Amino acid sequence: MKKKAKSIISAILVCVFLVLFVPVPTGTYKDGGTRIYTALTYKIVRWSVLMDSALYKKTFVFLLPDNFKTYEELWEIEKAEKWDEYKVTY
Repeated sequence: MKKKAKSIISAILVCVFLVLFVPVPTGTYKDGGTRIYTALTYKIVRWSVLMDSALYKKTFVFLLPDNFKTYEELWEIEKAEKWDEYKVTY
């Protein structure tokens, strides 16, 4: 292959990997400050949820196919599995 073609292919591969794996901030919720960062292959959720008199704080990574679920669906999954382990009362 020519040197120019190799550099073009390399540049395209770098761009594809950036799109697939670099998370972009997609929202902050007024539930206590939950932040969501999304890439095409995963979603990072930094939970900070006020419930009753407790604050739930945790960071979790959702991989395919859960990364395409909505905030509400992800919260229902998280609440059902982990709420009692991580709650902090104040």
